[in-house]
Amino acid sequence: MKIKRQKHAKKTISFYKYNFCFREPFQILIDGTFCQAALKNKIQIKEQLPKYLMGEVQLCTTKFQIRKCKHMKDPLPALECLLSMLGETNPHHYFIATQVRTL
Repeated sequence: MKIKRQKHAKKTISFYKYNFCFREPFQILIDGTFCQAALKNKIQIKEQLPKYLMGEVQLCTTKFQIRKCKHMKDPLPALECLLSMLGETNPHHYFIATQVRTL
């Protein structure tokens, strides 16, 4: 990672740690678009995200390491599911890894 990008990432992570009480292991909600882009570009998510965030991470999705969502019986599109898990205040301090720009 280039030094400029590393400094920016460190500054951003520090902001979230001190202002919003994010702590390690960082919980990262990953959607299918992010996994698909990583696979296409031959990026090892499990190895690269801890380096980029400079700390321990916990990769989560609604199908791997399961985080229960409220709409198991009435499935929603992935974007709406992730947004509902964040809620208004993001009480579980999730990061979102996606390729959807509108999010």
